Amino acid sequence: MAANVSAMAQSKEELLERRIQQLEARLKLLEGEVSKREKPRAAAARNRGAGSADQAQTAADTPQQGGSAGPQKPPGAQASTVPQEAFLARDNIPTLQSNKFEVSQSFDYGRGTSFVQNDRSFRATTSFRYGIANDVELALSLPYFSSQRRTNAFSQTIVRNVSGVGDISVQASANLWKEGDWYPGAALTAGLSIPTGDDPYDLANLRAGVIPTDPLRLTQASGHWVPRAALQFFKSTDPLILFFGVGMDYAIPKRFAGLNVEPGFRYTYNFGFGFALSERSTVGVSFNGALSERLKVGGVPVANSVSELLTARFTLIQRIGQDFWFEPAVTVGLTDDAPDVAFSLSLRKRF
Repeated sequence: MAANVSAMAQSKEELLERRIQQLEARLKLLEGEVSKREKPRAAAARNRGAGSADQAQTAADTPQQGGSAGPQKPPGAQASTVPQEAFLARDNIPTLQSNKFEVSQSFDYGRGTSFVQNDRSFRATTSFRYGIANDVELALSLPYFSSQRRTNAFSQTIVRNVSGVGDISVQASANLWKEGDWYPGAALTAGLSIPTGDDPYDLANLRAGVIPTDPLRLTQASGHWVPRAALQFFKSTDPLILFFGVGMDYAIPKRFAGLNVEPGFRYTYNFGFGFALSERSTVGVSFNGALSERLKVGGVPVANSVSELLTARFTLIQRIGQDFWFEPAVTVGLTDDAPDVAFSLSLRKRF
């Protein structure tokens, strides 16, 4: 009897061991099936995460057979490897790839009101940019402006309309270093404003120590050669980019009607952020300021000629086609020296 019980126990143990071995074999088989299914999914995810520049290169390297083209870039895909959020500071950050070209057209309308004057101004600026390397960019801007100033002088209103070509500007910008995990990237910009517009000064009434501009006319030209430089910092954390920068320009003194006019140095700064709502839409806010030194005429400082300008700009960058952007913006003046409000509309196309 005891022998029978022992044999039955041994049989049950052997049956249990065989069952465990079968379950282990089944588990290994299931793990293999799961691994086979996950590998294609991971590869597809890596392919989707590749940049559009890599996709374009893959399409170019794929041979055509039987008249059939290789993989095509989907309509509206963005060719630039620079995040669209960086376009908010594109005046100081290179955003073009090597041998890429950009043309843009912007329209600006501004209003300003003081105690005795009302100003309206319109400005159209055509800009060209060229990427001579992935981190170096050249730019040229050609402005045209039209303005009106209405002055309430006792019982009459004096209206002056001014229009013409503004000051042409050229500049070069280059990335000094790329951003890292714990530090921002930096870009350096050097430019020059050329006095192609009309002189803004009232030459018939030019006097030492007196404001030289005509108070009845609103001009948008400086009358001076103005070299400038700026240092821009930027840090991106998808989908956000932060940027801040400082700069300086210097209006070279020039002689008018026998007197030297010296606008001096102007110190500039900016900071803000951009937020990517989607692959096509970016919104941003930037604050732009400038502090000018006291103007000198005939070597004599002009009283009350120090100015401080500060504005807040709200921008939408909307990609509406292949390398084509639509950018409306609203700028609000935050100091007395800034226009009350300005509306802007820009169109940009890359080739």
